[in-house]
Amino acid sequence: MNTRFRNWPDKPQRESLMRSYWILCSTHEAASSFLDIFESDRKRRKAKGAPTDEEQDLLRAMLAFATSGLDSMIKQLVKDALPRIVRIDKGSSQMFRSYIEKRMQKDDKLDHKFLSTILVSRFPQRELINDLVNTLCTPSLQSRDQLLRVASYFNIDSTSIISDHDLVKQIFDARNQISHEMDVDFNQSNRSRRPRRKEDMIHYADEIFRIAQAFLSQVESKMAIPTQ
Repeated sequence: MNTRFRNWPDKPQRESLMRSYWILCSTHEAASSFLDIFESDRKRRKAKGAPTDEEQDLLRAMLAFATSGLDSMIKQLVKDALPRIVRIDKGSSQMFRSYIEKRMQKDDKLDHKFLSTILVSRFPQRELINDLVNTLCTPSLQSRDQLLRVASYFNIDSTSIISDHDLVKQIFDARNQISHEMDVDFNQSNRSRRPRRKEDMIHYADEIFRIAQAFLSQVESKMAIPTQ
């Protein structure tokens, strides 16, 4: 498998993490393809100076795929690994307990419908864990805070996956400008699109892949905790 970026993931030892691993590998390859096309087009045209808007679209797609891949990988980890980790990791179990305490409330009152659903379930704990999994997998994980929120349920310390909070905020701000605004700069009178430098976009993608690899590694280490 080929990648143009750093932090190619190590293959997990646990079979339950392989789907997340393959998502991350495929994301590397897709993002690399956009970068290859960008450079091939520049070479073919013998281009010099700033890239065209069409060429920058390839860089935008590269970053969009990288962040989408991170989103997909983490959600797969939530589905495949979190149910075990909340049972064996004390910090994760406490987060799960706090979630259920809040989930039981509705408009400052006991949510009787939710409670009855759990009580009649054949496997109440499994039902509660599935509720947490669905809650974490519903929103798009396209911000630093959303990413750290999910990490907290795995009891993963934020410093083990994010070393530069400002950089990560810049990355997700750029991603959201690209995905939600087509990168149009509305502060400009001519509504031109924001310029994107190749070096910056590669740096952003590299950081996304570093975070993804760190997240996967941290989850695998949690999976190794002996069952209590």
